[in-house]
Amino acid sequence: MSVTASPPVRTGGARVPGAVLRAAAAWSALHLALAALWLLAPSTRPGLEGGDENGGSGLLTVLPPTVTAWLVLVLAAGGLAATAGASLRRPSTGAAAAAFAVAAGLGVLAADLRALVLLGYLTAIVAPAAFLAVFTVGALRSRRARPWLAAVALVVAAGLVSGVLRPGTIGRLAGDLAGPLSRELPSRGALALLLGGAVLLATLGVLVLRAARGACASCGRPGAAWTRPEAAARWGRVATLVAAAGPLPYGLLRMTWLTPWPFGLPDTSDPALRLFGLALGVAALGGAVATIGLIRPWGEVWPSWVPVLRGRPVPVRVPVIAGGLVAVVLLAASPAMIAIGVAGLTSGDLFEAAFLLVFPTLPWGLALAAAVTAYALRRRGACAVCGRR
Repeated sequence: MSVTASPPVRTGGARVPGAVLRAAAAWSALHLALAALWLLAPSTRPGLEGGDENGGSGLLTVLPPTVTAWLVLVLAAGGLAATAGASLRRPSTGAAAAAFAVAAGLGVLAADLRALVLLGYLTAIVAPAAFLAVFTVGALRSRRARPWLAAVALVVAAGLVSGVLRPGTIGRLAGDLAGPLSRELPSRGALALLLGGAVLLATLGVLVLRAARGACASCGRPGAAWTRPEAAARWGRVATLVAAAGPLPYGLLRMTWLTPWPFGLPDTSDPALRLFGLALGVAALGGAVATIGLIRPWGEVWPSWVPVLRGRPVPVRVPVIAGGLVAVVLLAASPAMIAIGVAGLTSGDLFEAAFLLVFPTLPWGLALAAAVTAYALRRRGACAVCGRR
């Protein structure tokens, strides 16, 4: 009787990956230098406090700029200390606690609605046009997708007839958006870096905990039962469906702008304003469809209408990074969204109270984070460090 040997399990996976250590050290050193510069030369500050239109969108809008600089300085120094502890041959749970503490501090500091607004605007500007271009090129060579080109042509024709997609309208909208986006890019870029630091330090904390308990720091194996692919497929399906429902209220409300009874459209005679609202709605509905891809075959293999990549496996990192980014931004915006909704409930302002239903950022963000995690657990193969499956 022949016996099939199990693949060997390599040891030595208990150290934190060097790439994460280098990234955490670089982020901490950069922000230590930036915070010191902000204190020594106040004119270099990126305006994280925002203006009157951003009041109350996050903690940064109410803190004096000098206090913000000192907080970033302290957190960056803590990040360097946590990274130093994590770089030891056998890092302790103390290094993990330090990394989590810095991540929590950065998360509280950078929890801001402006990150979601920026992501939504950029997605609305880029995603619909990019999708139409990619789909049109790819569908010409895909027999299954080719009939949908008629629907795309019909949508474009309707937009031209209504004036929404006329070149003049698109140009005016681009001009209206270019100024505000360019002015706020430095402050929102700095905010994005703070959010990135929170994610990076939290990741470092998880990896240190794995190494401290003797598991593979790269993959976490051996792990709990819920991390196994078959278990992740079950709870991941529920999380994905909840996450896909998150953008639907906003997207469907924006679609009313296609009708004679638009909801929330302040000027029905302005085609540029209508175009931007529709782009935001299409981006939201597209996000719902893309989320469903986490549990569908086309989320693992590029569909036939995608040029060049059709039929190839979707790299696991692509949906994980994209979905993780959206989840982080949603969770960062949740305190402000909840505050707006609660304030509306207490004051009787139904428009503000509706934010709790139209923008359910907290359950949406948590569900999306879980869905992305399940996708990664389900699709990951053998670990390159320890060899476990």
